[in-house]
Amino acid sequence: MIPQASLAAALAEKRSDRRIEVLRHIQACGSISEAARRVGISYKAAWQALDTLSNLAGVALVQRSVGGKGGGGAQLTADALLLLEAADAMGHAREQLHVQLEQARQRPPPADSQARTGAGISVATTLARLQVMTSMRNQWPCVVAQLSRSGPLVRVQLQGAEVGAQFVLHSHITDESAQLLGLRQGLPVLAMCKATAVTVQPAAAAACEAAPSANGWRGTVTRATRGGAVQELAVRLTSGVQLVGFSREASSLRARSAVQVTVEPSAVVVALSGE
Repeated sequence: MIPQASLAAALAEKRSDRRIEVLRHIQACGSISEAARRVGISYKAAWQALDTLSNLAGVALVQRSVGGKGGGGAQLTADALLLLEAADAMGHAREQLHVQLEQARQRPPPADSQARTGAGISVATTLARLQVMTSMRNQWPCVVAQLSRSGPLVRVQLQGAEVGAQFVLHSHITDESAQLLGLRQGLPVLAMCKATAVTVQPAAAAACEAAPSANGWRGTVTRATRGGAVQELAVRLTSGVQLVGFSREASSLRARSAVQVTVEPSAVVVALSGE
């Protein structure tokens, strides 16, 4: 059996559905290539899904026999069958929880509590975002604005959701990842990057703007560390979005300093969470 921790890892993200669907169709048709066709992704993307799930679970999920016009046969292991059973149970539990949370949001509060009727947030969406636990301190709810394919890569243009609706950034991911995520225009996503991938410069010293291939924004320092060759900075962008980055400039930046922020698109991770 899959250890409990590994099973949780393989199902940690709500939107692992496309990867799980690859397993479902392999179970139904006994072929990885046919499963890829039914899910609507490439054969290579299907293998990426299987590799990812196997790595997360810590065990092999598919037994493959070589040969045949369709790329050979494939059969799920007992661990994969258990994973599918757990995925079904979790999906049903999520649906029930979503209904309960939305009913609670609309329910009149007790007289001695803070009013919540008509609250603007989606509780289920917010909780789903909180479940994405990572070392990346910069996390921004966004929607997919545009997708541009160039060979094996996809340039994803993202627009900030909720706070910071004027926030625009780009991410470069592989075509297989875009397929497995099911990216499409208007899809809610979570954009993330490590603080170490964010470069902060004094605005006056940034004589040349960020390279066309990079994300570049103007902002104001809200918090700054002191001392050392590398300085950690919290920045509020003109769009209202906040982020954390580092400056390697000789001059020390302070709160309220005007700055230029840049992030390479290859450092921006796109994750699915929410409804």
